[in-house]
Amino acid sequence: MGSRRPIGLAPGVPRDAAGQDAAKYGSTNPVVRRLLDRWTGRLRTVIGPVTGTVLDIGVGEGLCLARVLAGAGVTPARIAGVEYRFDKARVAAALRGVDVTVGDAGMVPFPDGVAELVLCVEVLEHLPTIEPAVAELARVTSPAGGRCVVSVPWEPWFRLGNLGRGKNVRRGGNDPEHLRWFTSPRLRAALEPHFHHVQVVPAFPWLVAEARGPRRAY
Repeated sequence: MGSRRPIGLAPGVPRDAAGQDAAKYGSTNPVVRRLLDRWTGRLRTVIGPVTGTVLDIGVGEGLCLARVLAGAGVTPARIAGVEYRFDKARVAAALRGVDVTVGDAGMVPFPDGVAELVLCVEVLEHLPTIEPAVAELARVTSPAGGRCVVSVPWEPWFRLGNLGRGKNVRRGGNDPEHLRWFTSPRLRAALEPHFHHVQVVPAFPWLVAEARGPRRAY
């Protein structure tokens, strides 16, 4: 099923990227704001009530985590995040009630089955390889009713949306840090080797997957 190993960043991707999340979630474009609100609303619906530990892999600056948990009926015993980039982790660590650790998605520094809810939002599309990361998501998800919620851009709609607003035109709308492109079948295929039950729902132009029943053949 794979082994724990560091993934790191793709060649050429900047190590310092604090401010990216603030620019995105602070957009004044009314269409972008509406899509973000609908997407984070769908994430809240999928997440539902949580009382145990919440672990966010690739927490970034913590802005998505803060939006998603607000009003979601989440009263966790602990909220923790893992972020590869130190400057982003430092920003997220300023959030009240969130413990942030610098770490790699392929070697998450938490014990097996530690979290009732594992989040991985807009991370997989950035990784040079995803299998070690998905294996780690399953490893830290509690086998006793734990869930892993993953969200990625839904292609080709995400790129077409960028083109429609004149973003990344020379790259066909693709963000320079996006190395992988997901459709619903591709996202399901990435998660099913590590989880017994996977459900994927659209939140245009994103996909949201809920994975349950982590496989333990590690």
